[in-house]
Amino acid sequence: MRQGLWWKNKKYLKENLEVELVYFESELIGLNLPEKVEYKVTYTTDAVKGNTSTNALKDATLENGLEVKVPLFICEGDVVVISTKDGKYVSRA
Repeated sequence: MRQGLWWKNKKYLKENLEVELVYFESELIGLNLPEKVEYKVTYTTDAVKGNTSTNALKDATLENGLEVKVPLFICEGDVVVISTKDGKYVSRA
């Protein structure tokens, strides 16, 4: 199977996630994901003391290996909602 445009969406896949596969004849040509998916935070950097600007963010790694920016109050073990359209943090689940 060739790696088409759908291949970029593989980073959002996780066990038991419902997706829609799009085929043309017998070839997979697309993968439709939900707009938002919940992931557990497996690692996050410490918040920098005094960094209290309105949109202060820090790095976090999610259960699927995806690295995103999250607000300072997010901790390891939290579940967050990520947009599959742009890969950005949406909210805490």
